[in-house]
Order: sequence, then C-alpha cells, then structure tokens
Amino acid sequence: MNKDLLHNFERDGYFFPLNVLDEQATEKCRDHLLEIMNSQYAPKLGNRGQLNNLHVFSPYINEIIRKPEVLSAVETIIGPNILVWSTSVFLKDAHSSSFVSWHQDLTYWGLSTDHEVSVWIALSEVNEANGCMHFLPGSHHLGQLQHEDISNSENLLTRGQKASFKINESATVKVELKPGQASLHHGYLLHGSGSNRTSQPRLGMVITYLATSVCQTKSPVDYAMLVKGTDEFQNFKDIPVPTALFDDDSMNFHKQMQVNLNQVLYRGAASRESAIV
Repeated sequence: MNKDLLHNFERDGYFFPLNVLDEQATEKCRDHLLEIMNSQYAPKLGNRGQLNNLHVFSPYINEIIRKPEVLSAVETIIGPNILVWSTSVFLKDAHSSSFVSWHQDLTYWGLSTDHEVSVWIALSEVNEANGCMHFLPGSHHLGQLQHEDISNSENLLTRGQKASFKINESATVKVELKPGQASLHHGYLLHGSGSNRTSQPRLGMVITYLATSVCQTKSPVDYAMLVKGTDEFQNFKDIPVPTALFDDDSMNFHKQMQVNLNQVLYRGAASRESAIV
C-alpha cells in the first residue's frame, strides 16, 4: 500500500481513502469535538468559526494525531522525522451555504518548503451532497499560484482566499469518504468544497504534518509538536503535550500560538476582521 500511496501522491498530489479510525474511535472523536464546539472556549479557538490547534489543549486529539495508521502514511511521503504544525476542524451545518473556495494551502503559511502533507479525517459521512472536497489532480505540479482575497462571509477560509486560476470542473475529483477514513493532499494541490445541502452536519478534522527540516519564513517564531522520530533542526518552538482538556497552561499557550499564526496568515491582507487576537 505504501508504494502505491507514494506513487499516487507524487503523481496526483493526493491519496484516498485511507482507513485510520474504527467505528468506536470515530464516534468518540466526533463526540469529543462536539464537546469542544459547545464549550465556553469555542468562540476563541479559531477564525471564521474554525477550531484551530486542538492538539494543544486536548489530550484526546493529541492521541489522534499520533495514530500509527496516519503516521505510517505520512512517513512514506515526508520521511521519519515528523512534526504536527496545525489541526483544524471544519463543520458544515445542515443546510449550510458555507463553502471553501479553490485554493492552495501553502499560499499564506510561510513555510520554507513543501515537505508537508495534510491529512483530512472524516468524522461523518462525506459526499457530494454535504460538501465534500474536490481535488484538481496534478495541480501541485503548477507550484505556487497567485491568489486573491474574496470578501464572502460564507467562505470558511481564513482570508477567503481564491486561486486566480480557471478550474476545469470536469477534470476534478470528488473526495467522498466514509466516517473514519482520511484523504491526504499536497500543499500546492488546488482544492475546494461546496455547501451542505443535506439535513445532517458534515464534520471533519485536518492535521498538517511537516518534515522537521521545514522552517517558518514569515515570523521569527513558530510552533510545532514532534510526533515521530527526532528533530535535529529545532526550527519550531516545541508545544507541550496537554495533560487535561482546557487546562490553563494549554489555553494560554494556544492563545499565544493563535496570535502568532494570524500574524503569518494575515500578512499583506487588506482586512483582519475575522482574526482572533
């Protein structure tokens, strides 16, 4: 499987489906995320309704990012020394008009290289009707494309960013997943998703993994957590492993990270109206 995974990822810029959570673990993770979403802390945990960097304050999510099934696939792509740079939750409520415009993840991240991979884990059924992702195969070979910030409150992206590139919709691939399955994609892969037209919410979590050789170019400090191997480069400030959900030390660290992250993501933006600062 790993040989096919690497070949497909290098050719297409993505791989799916990857089975990572069984039914019990999927249900537990979904319930845990709903607990976080319904907590008093939720409004301050990210931009535009996102929940960002849950692994910083949740011991359970910290376990999920270390799942052997996930790390084995990630290692195949970026090597044995692995950092987690971010985790984010995207919820599309039932009958929601929220969408994600076509974009490349690496556009505003400030990372020095593309030695990274994003793992998107489905925690509900994910299909065309409820707003699954679409990928444009091979578009990671285009390198960094120009983007523009679009003012639309329904766009779930931090800056509402949209690639200045004409998408041939007939050439795109629907990323339909069962609960507990994941997709992997490259940071330069063009992708986006539509609205949820169903009566059930669509829930997923994305984890961004980096090779330890990567560094941040837009800020003198950035944060990451070593989850496999060793970090001989020490390019990122280490994130402490949380010991209890929402403990004070973890929440203070999370706030510090979020402020720094927004300084990176919003650099050069005309507006920061949705930023948590």
